[in-house]
Amino acid sequence: MAALHRERVRLYLWIVILSGLIGVLYNVASNPWPPPARDLQIGLVDGTLIAAGIGFIEVFLVNAGRLRWLASLPFIGVVALKTLVYGAIVLAVLTRWGTAAPTGFAIGFSMFVTFSFVVAMQIATLLGFRTARDLLLGRYRQPRRERRFFLFVDVAGSTGIAERLGPLEAHRFLAAVFAAAAEPVAACRGEVVQYVGDEVVITWTEAAGAVEARPMRCFFGIESSLLRQEREFEERFKTRPGLRAALHFGEVIAGEVGVWRRAIVFHGDVMNTASRLENATREVGARFIASDEALQALGGPALQGIANCRDLGALALRGRSEAIRAYAIESS
Repeated sequence: MAALHRERVRLYLWIVILSGLIGVLYNVASNPWPPPARDLQIGLVDGTLIAAGIGFIEVFLVNAGRLRWLASLPFIGVVALKTLVYGAIVLAVLTRWGTAAPTGFAIGFSMFVTFSFVVAMQIATLLGFRTARDLLLGRYRQPRRERRFFLFVDVAGSTGIAERLGPLEAHRFLAAVFAAAAEPVAACRGEVVQYVGDEVVITWTEAAGAVEARPMRCFFGIESSLLRQEREFEERFKTRPGLRAALHFGEVIAGEVGVWRRAIVFHGDVMNTASRLENATREVGARFIASDEALQALGGPALQGIANCRDLGALALRGRSEAIRAYAIESS
């Protein structure tokens, strides 16, 4: 089973289990103590069936990108549409297709939970699931040191493409490139830190990134995804997107910032160096550069069969006093 599919199955199972527990807790709270065993079973079955339908749509259709037309709707439109559709599923389960008559309170409670779920999923999609989780749990409320990989991926020739297409079509072009990158990033458990113009920054903790050389696989996966959609880009934008990228590893300070808008940010020389390595790809004629620190952290055996590394020696980077040893990376 593919890694991304395993993640979706895991998320789906968590949704189903949580919903079943909510159904049981509702019947515990709404019945005299001790609640009848039959009512607990009904709550468990109702919660599980509701989540089975809603979770399938959310995880395997919406999040898998099979309903891309939803992206054209505003946030409130998506929330309203999902609430209506999911509400119909709730009513279908609670009424048992005419075999039971749920109370108004039961219907209202289920609709409230459904609406809350829809809003939470939409917010998590905007922020990123891991970022939303970390903000909710306050993981970075106090700054902390972390050792992380940072992958900077830039769309090559974007300035010329923007001049030819115009600002509106150039935006749509970049949006299509980033959409193609979404699946490989998710499959490799990467976290999108930010989109900056024609560049996306992706990160992994040391433990997460070292598994199967995920940062390497991520970049090559993005390239493969764009290659599969090459004809679509040619037909729509009359161009084929190319990429430049750089990978670096080291210690950063991670923490929450902001008052009116909270965000988790990373500070440290690692990100600056990764950005300058990405700029150096033009000078050394390589589309993908990785620092020696990144390769050491990934481990040599993990790269076998994934990437070929060509030693570029010590590169002098603009704004950095010390040169950094780097390698040009090609897929095996």
